[in-house]
Parts: sequence; structure tokens; C-alpha cells
Amino acid sequence: MWRERVDGMAERGIHFLVVLALAFGALALGGTHPEFFAVLAGLGAAATGLWLVRLWVNPAAGLFWPPLAWAVVAFVLYAVVRCHFAPVIHTAEGELLQVALYALMFFVVVNNLNRQHSANWVAGVMIAVAGFAAMYAVFQALTKSSMVWNYVRWANYVGRGSGTYICPNHLAGWLEMALPLAVAYLLAGRTTHLTRILLGYAVVVMLAGLVATQSRGGWSAVALSMLLMFAVLLGQRGRRVPAMLMLVALAGAALWIVVEARANSDRVRMVMGLEQFSDVRLHLWPAAIKIWQTNPWWGVGPGHFDHWFRKVNDGQVQARPERVHNDYLDTLAEWGVVGTVLVTLAVGLMFWGVFRIWRHVQREGNDFRSSQSNRTAFVLGASVGWFALLVHSIVDFNFHIPANALAAMVLMALLAAHGRFATSSYHVPAGLAGRLAVTMIGVVGAVWLAHRSTLRGFEAVWLAQAYSSKATLGQQAELLRRAHAWVPTNPRTVFGLGEVLRVQAFERPAGYPVLAEQAMQWFAQAAQLNPLDPYARLSHGMCLDLIGQRQAATQHFLAALALDPNGYFTLSHVGWHYCELEDWATARKHLQRAKEVPVPDYTIANIYFQLAEQRLAEQKR
Repeated sequence: MWRERVDGMAERGIHFLVVLALAFGALALGGTHPEFFAVLAGLGAAATGLWLVRLWVNPAAGLFWPPLAWAVVAFVLYAVVRCHFAPVIHTAEGELLQVALYALMFFVVVNNLNRQHSANWVAGVMIAVAGFAAMYAVFQALTKSSMVWNYVRWANYVGRGSGTYICPNHLAGWLEMALPLAVAYLLAGRTTHLTRILLGYAVVVMLAGLVATQSRGGWSAVALSMLLMFAVLLGQRGRRVPAMLMLVALAGAALWIVVEARANSDRVRMVMGLEQFSDVRLHLWPAAIKIWQTNPWWGVGPGHFDHWFRKVNDGQVQARPERVHNDYLDTLAEWGVVGTVLVTLAVGLMFWGVFRIWRHVQREGNDFRSSQSNRTAFVLGASVGWFALLVHSIVDFNFHIPANALAAMVLMALLAAHGRFATSSYHVPAGLAGRLAVTMIGVVGAVWLAHRSTLRGFEAVWLAQAYSSKATLGQQAELLRRAHAWVPTNPRTVFGLGEVLRVQAFERPAGYPVLAEQAMQWFAQAAQLNPLDPYARLSHGMCLDLIGQRQAATQHFLAALALDPNGYFTLSHVGWHYCELEDWATARKHLQRAKEVPVPDYTIANIYFQLAEQRLAEQKR
């Protein structure tokens, strides 16, 4: 009896932790901040621990192992190896932490959330969170608020709703997964009249939130996914009338939205007027292809697009893009052909499983009567939600937002778990050797995930304080040292420590050469931790210029230029260095190039360009 009680408590605990992780991730800025991701990692590790408890206390426990599980294992193994050989270990480890969380949660969900109500709970939480976030997004759009909770959004997002996310496009990613679930349960689910009323209200609220995001990719993804859903529903006897009524209502709402948006949204007018269309993605996508071509089979490294971008950038994008804004090209550039094939295999096996179980989970509907099926509703809604996310991924990177990626992985696992309705061949008995193997892998994965994520979470707290506007240089240095103590492999922290010392040295206090020497030690370490960073080389060269070793500084400036040949900051500082060398012709050449790239402020380049012009004119006299 005690085994049954422990098993039941562990099962309920897993359900609670999974839905809590889904809700927390979406409400906490999408889990994008390290401290919030650490909470998600802790919840995932705890859920894994409870699963292992169930595996040992239940003598009849086994493993549910659908074909999709092999693809997940294959990608995890590939990720471990690929991250080990990545140029920037810190960045690769961050990507591997996300892969570990999603993989652990996949196996936890597919083996434990297999009761009929499990999928309903997940769908209900996603719909509820989506409704709240959508209402928050409408409020932000109407009031032109720049805040998400107590965090300030980017100025470019003011007037657009992002709900509990920083970026409106990522809220759209969550809504496009939750909206098909709500529509499917409304039209095909076995629910009470009150629940249907609430679902109908949630659909209206989510559509309003989607409009508030002004996400063109989100709108397109939802439009195509709804067409797919209604094509399925209209082909089923008994669901045609409600499906047709809702299709007409949604089509009318979409037409009104397009007309209003065209009149009031500059973003929509820009898309409709293709002759005026301009988007940063048109510069990022060709760069991603160039980066992929440097290592086609294995990719340049997980999360490394941002590091490589400066090297192939044409100069039209001066900001750090972080991602390709296309999950397909991002995967190809960072993980190579091998990684892309494994991801494609996993998605393909998921949809193959849906086609295989579809007739087993269907139940003939009869308008809004009790013969509806929640299994049908979930499988249809989750599959269409995945389709929407895949469409949106053409122009965005929702699979790199922890909350959205985790939700997608939970839906994938639940769809795979529905395979039990089609066959029992996926149930694998777990003997002593099997339990030991699963326990060892689960414990190692969960402990590593929780430990490394926690360290990064504490590091993020110190970094946030260090870069606050209230911190002085002395306080900043102390806070950066505390962050560095938590995670010594972060090249940005190491570079920040060097910058604090460099700025202090450039004020030329007594003993400033010693400060410059200390700064150069940090810059050398930063360059070692991130061999693709041009700024560590620039700052190192600036310190050498400061202490009079100008010839030695040249190699550092040229190394920076090789890593960032079209960056304004790099070009202008290389020009500054040649002014220090009094090589005015070379300085003028680099400063002229700096003045040709699009940036809002050319102050540095203009000052030294005029100086170089003046000195060259004097030499001709």
C-alpha cells in the first residue's frame, strides 16, 4: 500500500511541476533571463527526480518508448559532443542547458502524463496563461506602456503588446500554440456549457492579444493554422455546422483586422507596400548562409551565430542580432546538416505519429453534445499549434525562447504519449539494469542542469547590479568579480572587468600603466574564452597605445578588424589607432569606411577623420 501511495503522490507532483513550469516560463519574460531559466531548470530536475522515484517504487513500472524518443536521444548525444568542441564554451553550454531541460521534460511527460486528464490540464493552463498575457498585451498597446512587470521593454516595442514577454513576436508564438487548443476544445472537446463559454471568451481575448502584438509572422502563422484546422473539422460529420459558423466569424474578424491594421499600423502598411519593404532579416539570412558554408556538416557551434555575424556582416546591421530570426537557418548555421537532419527527423516522427493515431483518438461528433472527444480536441489542437509555430519560425526564433520551446516539447511529448491508443508495442519493461541506467542518466542530467543553471542565475543577479546606472566604476568592478566567481567561463564578464580597469587607466591617475597592464590581462583572457570577439582585441590595443607601445598595438587592432571588418565601432577605433601612429593616410581610409556604415552617431569617426584630413593637407604644403 505504501508503494501505491508514494507512486500516486509522485505522479501528482509531476503533473503539478510540469504545469507550473509551463505557467512560470510564460509569465516570467519567457524564461529568457538566466535567473528565470534557473527556476525552470529546477522544476525540470525535480520532476525528473519524482519520475525516478516512481520507477523504483512501482514494480510494474516500465518505459514508454515511441520512435520519437530515439530522435530525441540522438540529438542530445550530438549536442553533447558538438558543444564540447564549440569555440565559445560558455555560449555552447547555455544552449546545452536548454537542450537538457527539454529532453528531460520530454521523457518525464511521455512516461508520466499519460492519464486522460493530463493533456487537458496542460491545455487548460496554456489557454489560461495565454488569455492573461493577451489581456496584458492589449493594455500595453492601448496605453503605450514600455513596461513588462517592472522591466523596461525596448523603445521599438512601445505601442505593441508583448504581454508577459519582452518581444511581441514571442507572445505571438505562445498564442499561436494556445489558440488552436482553445478552438479545438471548443468545437470538438467534451466539456460543460460553462467551459465552452470560457473557451469562447478565451478565443476572443487571444485574438485581441494577437492583434495587439502586431506580429506579422504571428498573424500569418495563425491564419494558415486555422485554415488547416477548419479543413480537418469540416471534413468530419457532426462538427461541420459549428466549424462553419466559427470559420465565418473568424474570417469576418480577420477581414476587419486587416482593414484596420492597414489604416493604423505602419508595420502592416510596410508589408503591403512591397516596394517600400525593408527588414533586418533580409541582411541576417544571407549572413546565416555564409556562416553555415564555413562548416556545412557540423555548423559553427550552438548559439554561435551572433559571434560569427560580425565576420560576415555587410555593414548594414550594426546592432548585435543574437539570432537569425529564422529557426531553420539558425539550426543549419549553428548545428550543421547533421543537427538539422536530427531535428527534422524528430518533427517528422511526431507528425507521423499523429497521422498514425488519428483514427484511434477520433470520436464522431454531434455538434455540441457529449459525444465529443477531448482526445480528438487535444491531438488536433496540439498538432495545429505545432504547425503554426513551424510557420512562424520562418521569420522568428520562438524555439530559442525557453517558455515557448518548453511548451512545444511538452505538446510533442503528449502527442507521442497518445500513441498508446494505437499500439502497446512502445511499452518497454524496465528490469534492474534498465532502471539503473535510466536512474544514472536522469540523476546526472538533472543535477548538472540544476547546478549549472543555478550558478548562471546567481551570476545574472550580480551582472544586473554591475551594469545598473547607479553603480560606480569601483562598485562595478567588485560586482563583476563576484559574477566571475560564480561563472569563470563567461567572456563578457571577463571583458567587463578589463573595461573597468581600462576606463580608469584612461583617466591617467598615478600608476595608470599598472591599471592598463591589469586590464590587458583580462582582455587576453576574454580573447581566449571568445576567440571571435573583436572588442577584446580593440581594448587590448588601446591599452598598449596608452602606455606608448603603439607598434605592438597594431596587431591587436588588425586582429579586431579581421573579426569585424564592417563594424563602425571597430573601424573608427582602428582609425583612431593609426592617428596615434600618425599614419594619417591609413587612418583616413578606415575612418572613411566607418562613415559609410549606417549608424545614428558618427561623432568619433568625424572627429578623427577631420584630424586626418587636416594633417594630410598640412603634409602637402
